[in-house]
Amino acid sequence: MNKATANTTLVLTRDGSHSLRNENTGELYHSIFGAFTESVHVFVEAGLRPLATQRSAIKLLEVGLGTGLNLLLAAAFASQKYISIDYTGIDPYPVDIEMIKQLNYGDFVGDELFTSYNQSYQNLLNAGQWNQPNFKAQMVQLPLLQFESSSVFDLIFYDAFSPASQEEMWDAESISKVATLLAPGGVLVTYCIRGCVRRQFLALGLQAEKLAGPPGKREMMRITKSKHV
Repeated sequence: MNKATANTTLVLTRDGSHSLRNENTGELYHSIFGAFTESVHVFVEAGLRPLATQRSAIKLLEVGLGTGLNLLLAAAFASQKYISIDYTGIDPYPVDIEMIKQLNYGDFVGDELFTSYNQSYQNLLNAGQWNQPNFKAQMVQLPLLQFESSSVFDLIFYDAFSPASQEEMWDAESISKVATLLAPGGVLVTYCIRGCVRRQFLALGLQAEKLAGPPGKREMMRITKSKHV
């Protein structure tokens, strides 16, 4: 088990889906009110689904791969909606494979999909790919500020830990970096609604809207980059 996940424990959230808790910080990887419910609400319903009505192929970046729940939801969505998704996940400290195997995500996305993810997880860590119908995924074990891409992304899942425990992921440098990775007309979704974060996106010329949040959280945020940049 790597040092980053050595003190991580399994948690059952209120909708019956698993999350993880970092015992060093007390931070959960997802909402205690429901890991699956939160991910569907913030990342699929507010981000992926509306964008999929506008295009047949999406380049998707996730900042903070974590347990892979959002990756699995994107893969399931691509298969069900016949839309092509090219996914890249960034996580400098990936969750250990033995912890991934304990998660009950097969109950929520299907055993076949989750089993395939488990079997391919180590390959992803070794810079390989995971391929599913209409979906391909790769993972990069780098901090956001060290990540470089030759292309920009139509959709970004910004799922870093909260500002309380990972303040550097929400400062001006990180927000500026992620804004440059967003394609014109692209969308970023995040559970974080802090005013200072919202103002940083606005200062960069992006649109920021507050949306109803998942259970246990009043609001979330969706960022849109103008098509004419």
